[in-house]
Amino acid sequence: MKQDKDQKVKIIPIGGLSSIGTNMTLFEFGDDILVVDCGIMFPNEEMPGIDFIIPDFSYITRNRSRVKGIIITHGHEDHIGAVPYLLQEISAPVFGTKLTLGLIQSRLEEHPPREKPTCIEVEPGSRIQVGGFLVDFLRVNHSIIDGTALAITTPVGVIVHTGDFKIDFSPVDGKVTDIYRFSEYGEKGVLLLMSDSTNAERKGYTRSESVLASRLMEIFSTARGRIIVATFASNIHRIQQVLDAAQKYNRRVVFSGTTMVKNVEIAQNLGYLNFKKNLVVDIKEASSIPHKKLVVVCTGSQGEPMSALARMSSGSHKHFSAGAGDTVIITASVIPGNERTVYTVINALMRMGADVFYEQDEDIHVSGHASQEELKLMISLTRPRFFLPIHGEYRHLRAHARLAESLGIKPSHILIAENGDMLELGKKSFEKTGKIELSQVFVDGNEIEDVSSSIIKDRKSMSNEGIIAVTVVVSDGMLVHQPEILSRGFITGRSTRVLDLIRADAGEEVHKLLEDGVLPREVALILRKNIKNHVYRLTRRNPLIEIQVLEV
Repeated sequence: MKQDKDQKVKIIPIGGLSSIGTNMTLFEFGDDILVVDCGIMFPNEEMPGIDFIIPDFSYITRNRSRVKGIIITHGHEDHIGAVPYLLQEISAPVFGTKLTLGLIQSRLEEHPPREKPTCIEVEPGSRIQVGGFLVDFLRVNHSIIDGTALAITTPVGVIVHTGDFKIDFSPVDGKVTDIYRFSEYGEKGVLLLMSDSTNAERKGYTRSESVLASRLMEIFSTARGRIIVATFASNIHRIQQVLDAAQKYNRRVVFSGTTMVKNVEIAQNLGYLNFKKNLVVDIKEASSIPHKKLVVVCTGSQGEPMSALARMSSGSHKHFSAGAGDTVIITASVIPGNERTVYTVINALMRMGADVFYEQDEDIHVSGHASQEELKLMISLTRPRFFLPIHGEYRHLRAHARLAESLGIKPSHILIAENGDMLELGKKSFEKTGKIELSQVFVDGNEIEDVSSSIIKDRKSMSNEGIIAVTVVVSDGMLVHQPEILSRGFITGRSTRVLDLIRADAGEEVHKLLEDGVLPREVALILRKNIKNHVYRLTRRNPLIEIQVLEV
């Protein structure tokens, strides 16, 4: 490719910075846009009723004709979950490895786009031309099979995007991170390294996935009753190790949880899971198998309220209820923000008499992300001129930037960016040149709303303060009878007296407004404001106020 000192590649992170989730980055050169990853983020307690959050596609939709391709680094939800929603807005080919595309196809069946998308399978080690970008897929280890990093050759130089990675020298499938290819690019010259920062605060190395095998075997060997294993549905290697342990100790396996069942089916069809035909049984047959001969593999490692494990802990699961004699293995680390829900489930399981192994047992889970020594190795292998930490909260990005400085990268060559920043990369420059405004976009059932939606504000208000509904009936410009007051979740020892005062005040207010010739639709707006102020003066609370004016 011809290089010009005045040429610049524009990089715009849409998601994935200052939070874990909604990973998405745009690369622009000339009239071409390359999209890397398109994931979701799960809501926190401040977002009641929300299913998940997707990136803000507004900039992409404004430039839809320029998008030449969508490249997905691996199949985790925070990298693929929003692909169906993006394909509702634009038409572009999707590139990914076999398992990644298999998981995406499953999501597309649930939310089919207007046009059938073109999905192009790639293998680690392959190269593709997407518009003005030559993309090389480099194998990396992660907590899901078929993860890749990207070496993107542009007219100004090579950009290495690590995706989510760790350097595992003894992975379960024997396929190691391709450090030789990273080194080759380092020898030729890497202009910019964009590297996973999730474990940038964690010293040392991340342990190999294969170390879990002996611990699982040990727990299986001593368990006398049913074994329940909760893990991420995407962690196919972990599921394989559970299947191997069950086979060794002559136990049958049943899968529980919609996503778990679906992902296992996809992985098995693609040849990523291997087990004897009679090892796995249908969940309807599980009740006929003695507890000492059964393993349940399920979702719920993050305490999700509707997950299989959470329902077992509350006794609401259709087929299983945990109890004395059960051994529960939660083989996943707690994602920040999920601590309360996870420990609620653990406490409930223990009260029911189950033995629970979880994160405090250091041999029960290993991370899929590189720790400090591996991050330093990646920087040393690629020897970039410029460095951009990605994938993490601000503290992770800052810690990663310090690691880069410790290895000799000039502070002026390191950027810590935010979502929406417009970054320009030249052969000898890397800088922020602007910013696009982004909103958090909520998916609520079939509805999609941005963060400013009054629906979310109303839900938070109802959740925290309750609701007061006032119904006013008018006829021929006159109040028919005193307003009706209904409250829910508005708790105070003086609630009856307060509601009586609100009713009387509302009646006087409506009567006065009607006498002054105020139209009924305007009465509702004025009355809402006045009642809100009155309630706050009486109770120091701000419940949601709903006013309905009926004309008869």
